[in-house]
Amino acid sequence: MTDLSKWDIPEGEFCIFGKVFANPEKADELEAIYADTARAAQSEPGIVHYTIARDREERSVFHFFERYTSKEAFAAHNSLPVIRKLLNPENNFFRDVEAKFMKPVGL
Repeated sequence: MTDLSKWDIPEGEFCIFGKVFANPEKADELEAIYADTARAAQSEPGIVHYTIARDREERSVFHFFERYTSKEAFAAHNSLPVIRKLLNPENNFFRDVEAKFMKPVGL
């Protein structure tokens, strides 16, 4: 499981939204990987919503919105081999990531 202590994640169901700033030379490869992860997320337990979109103007920027039923579901998602590959700093996919963890209104 992924170490969740570095993030301030709300209890219960939560959302994550933000931006990924890809290294420009990796942006096309990253888009292909994100397409696979988005398809796979449709059947992952604990994922309510999972969307990643490439910015139309800044082609090395990706926007994301994810919603999980629990921290455990988020950790399970981040433990998948394809996600571990993305998060591995040796692969140099990202310049930066901005993420906000929020509790959905009405829950």
